[in-house]
Amino acid sequence: MILTRLKDYIDAKGISISLFERSIGMSNASFGKSLKSGGAIGTDKLENILNVYPDINIQWLLTGKGSMLLGDEGEPSFINVNKCDKCQLKDELIASLREQVHDKQKLIEYLEEENSTARHVQKRKASA
Repeated sequence: MILTRLKDYIDAKGISISLFERSIGMSNASFGKSLKSGGAIGTDKLENILNVYPDINIQWLLTGKGSMLLGDEGEPSFINVNKCDKCQLKDELIASLREQVHDKQKLIEYLEEENSTARHVQKRKASA
């Protein structure tokens, strides 16, 4: 999971989670909450992470394969992988995003059901 690997990176760098959150524009404690709940991280935050922490190996972050950090030359890991590997990374990212969308849809369905139930109860009370 990407969040678990990010936690490993944070630990390896010796920085606090709150500093990490602030550095990438996350609200206070949101990373910790997502980590504990098994949540996901948005692409906007992933982009911020890669901009603020350019030494993270994107292949490792997305798949767990390879080393955590890029080599001394600072060359992004995806430049040296063949086209099929790039496609695989894209497919894995798309799958992760689809999972996030699915989770959000389930939450929306749940909230709509709760809202409908609350309206029904409110109507019953009003007519009583």
